[in-house]
Amino acid sequence: MGGLLAAVKKVSRDQLRESETEVAGEEIGDALWYLFALATAKKVDLVSVGRCCLEYVCKHFAGDHGDRQGISNFRQIDGLIASYGIDLEADRRKLLGDLARMAGEMVSHGGRQLVLDQSTVTESLGQLLAVLSLSCASFMLKLEDVARDNLAKIHGRWPGTGPKYVELFDSGYAEHERLPRLLPMEFVERAAPRGTYVVLRLQGVYIGDRLTDNSNEPDDYRFHDVFHLAYIAHLGWSPVIRALLKRKRKSNQPVDENEDGARAMIIEEGIATWIFNHAKKRGFYEDVSAGKLDYGLLKQVQSMVSGYEVEICPLWQWERAILDGFRVFREMRKEEHRGGTVIVNMTDRTLSFNPPQEAKYDSDLICERPSKDLA
Repeated sequence: MGGLLAAVKKVSRDQLRESETEVAGEEIGDALWYLFALATAKKVDLVSVGRCCLEYVCKHFAGDHGDRQGISNFRQIDGLIASYGIDLEADRRKLLGDLARMAGEMVSHGGRQLVLDQSTVTESLGQLLAVLSLSCASFMLKLEDVARDNLAKIHGRWPGTGPKYVELFDSGYAEHERLPRLLPMEFVERAAPRGTYVVLRLQGVYIGDRLTDNSNEPDDYRFHDVFHLAYIAHLGWSPVIRALLKRKRKSNQPVDENEDGARAMIIEEGIATWIFNHAKKRGFYEDVSAGKLDYGLLKQVQSMVSGYEVEICPLWQWERAILDGFRVFREMRKEEHRGGTVIVNMTDRTLSFNPPQEAKYDSDLICERPSKDLA
């Protein structure tokens, strides 16, 4: 509930372009999830919670307070509120205040009630649902829509067992325009008078240019191309690697220009750098397990790719790409490794790592990153 109040206040204070309605819808959806999760965990009868909600809504409008039988659902609650035809926007501040107070009381006193007095808990949850419903209506939102959107959000973030990946974006193209389904990319670290750098080698052939940390403080960003490979494994997407391998989809001019062009590549590099800076302050996500990566970060990444083909990938795919990329990154930066081979398997959606092998190659064979493919 506090998240709803804080988010709405921030939108108003900072005059953000994101509307109050949009922010409120997501926060109300989260609050709704927590309410029913609490009711389920404490084995509170949900039908009874719904009846209490309807009774409290009627009481709010000074309507019929009689007992209501049958199954209550979100559409019924929305319909009851709409039937009174009263604009609740003017009451929004009071409703949000009531919502905060009731939630606070439940947190501070609810533990004892949940154990000793189940009927009181049912009534409290019903009243809380009613105020949440009225607050929702004050933003011209329907509780049913908010609940549906929240379910979609939860499924996109925590898909359960056996989630299905989005189909590969280049599956309908000729082989020479597809990303390689099996891609063993070797990361070779070398020392030079001007500093240490990393180059990529694919089947004995160098590709791209030399990569350094480009930072006053060494942080091994020179290995960051592993993140692009992780995007290929779990998203089927990487305009950067597609350009390096000369696998742009030239047969489709709009796709070649927009999906595989310079702007898409800049966005991908921006995402990789931004996430890297976020991860660097958090131990490169070593202790972050699946389902635990910052939701705000994932939501921002999805916003950054809005309008591009990869926007249809759910948040759980992004999380897998990010965490798997950093898993391999941590291996490569170990003192006993300092590089190695990263193997992308697009068919199995996996990213694996092999420690480096002793081998010497002529550094003069290194090719520069093809600037003409940036256009």
